[in-house]
Amino acid sequence: MTSIRFLEFLLPVLLHLVLSKEVEPVFRAKGTTIEMGYCFGVDYIVVYRCAPEGDQLIGNSSSESPSTPPEDLQGRIHINKVQHLLGLQISQLTHKDSGIYRRECWLHQTLESQNTQQLSVCDKEVESEEIVVKEDEGAKLLCNNTSIGSDGTSVRWYYETFPLYKPILLLDSSVALDLLVKELQGVIKVQNNGRSLLFDKSALENNSHFYCLVSKGKTCVSFQNIQLQDNSESRDIFATQGERVVLKCPAEGTNQQWETPLGLFNSSNMKMNLSLDEKSEDFSLVIPAFSEELSGEYSCFSSLFEVRYSLFLCPKNESQNKVVLEGRSVLLDCDVNKEHSLSVQWYRREPSGENGLIHNSNDMTVPVPEDLRGRLSENGATMTISHLEVKDGGVYWCVVLVDSVFLDYYDDGGEEDTEEDENSDDNFWDDTHKCVSKQETILRVIKHVTLKPVTEQPETSNVTAYAVGAGLVGMLVVGVIVGVICVVKNRKAKASQNQGNTVI
Repeated sequence: MTSIRFLEFLLPVLLHLVLSKEVEPVFRAKGTTIEMGYCFGVDYIVVYRCAPEGDQLIGNSSSESPSTPPEDLQGRIHINKVQHLLGLQISQLTHKDSGIYRRECWLHQTLESQNTQQLSVCDKEVESEEIVVKEDEGAKLLCNNTSIGSDGTSVRWYYETFPLYKPILLLDSSVALDLLVKELQGVIKVQNNGRSLLFDKSALENNSHFYCLVSKGKTCVSFQNIQLQDNSESRDIFATQGERVVLKCPAEGTNQQWETPLGLFNSSNMKMNLSLDEKSEDFSLVIPAFSEELSGEYSCFSSLFEVRYSLFLCPKNESQNKVVLEGRSVLLDCDVNKEHSLSVQWYRREPSGENGLIHNSNDMTVPVPEDLRGRLSENGATMTISHLEVKDGGVYWCVVLVDSVFLDYYDDGGEEDTEEDENSDDNFWDDTHKCVSKQETILRVIKHVTLKPVTEQPETSNVTAYAVGAGLVGMLVVGVIVGVICVVKNRKAKASQNQGNTVI
């Protein structure tokens, strides 16, 4: 009997150890619903609950193999099907639903992908909190549960990082107050029995999403979602007619696809105006020639993550070219219509090919890139970079935005919108701002060229040559004159002799 009880205890532990490298922790409050992930473009989805006595089938969307959920889950299982997506929901969660679940995606009788999740059902979810990180400072994360540290109460901290956004265990106070991730040791301090974590700024560069899970014994008391203020998850791209656009996306996970205004695509069914970047090893999407019909929302997703973009069409202003000496300043100006209430955003092309936002006239919290700090100043639509370095050269561009309601008012000659337009809520909320123009400035920074002084040696040599030449010419002239004189004297002498011979 003792051996059976030991086996019952050991099997879940072994199962957890075997799957620990693949298990994704998920947290829910009692009475809520969980979606066991999604399958994309497959025939059917199958979900199992892992138990000591073996895997239990809790759901199968295949009409050929219908299944009956276990007794404790009957009436709480629901299969979702939305276009190309298949999912399985468990509603009215209880503590007993905590455990390990495996989701399988099947296509043509072949297992396309699977994902394993460890579900923790807690008494409640504490209201999420967003932490604002100040410039050049770190942050203190506090788990909002005062019972941490009391008898039998422990806390587990998880963090997510780009691009997988999958919770990774950072600290488990029931074991020790030491961090489990070596890369973060020394930049995070554990305080108040694990209730609070003090982060150095360097630890927050790629980590912006955290969870704390408070348990008493084996029962989860609460969990809390804590995230840093971060705008990197959704990226706005402003492109002009015919411009080549590359949307970056890492190649991670299975069944990776792009959701676009033209539909759902993967590596096998791309269209002529959409393709994958053949020069890159990732899953980046290339739009060879951007147009208005390609404007909208783009999502790159797989079984592990999702990256989202919003693409906007902008009229193109004439580009500018500027050449400036190193150490000088340059004024980057942007053509705007002073009559409209505008906002101006400045970008530059980063070495990685990404579009880097460096200034937003309507958002003073946008951080200045580290290499431009102390050298960048702005005044409305213009921007000045001082103490230029050669590496500052590259492509910069401004994007001019105007509130769509304000723009429509002027486009209609100041007339009020029609009743149809007023009732068109979708048109109003889809895009509250319009792109008025985009203008590129190609900046080239060149080094100072210092000319070497001309030495005296060449001049001396020339003078000497001239002197020698002049001397030779002079000697030649003298020689000719002497020769002429001698000839004249000889002729006179002969003439005198002839005269003497004729007189007798």
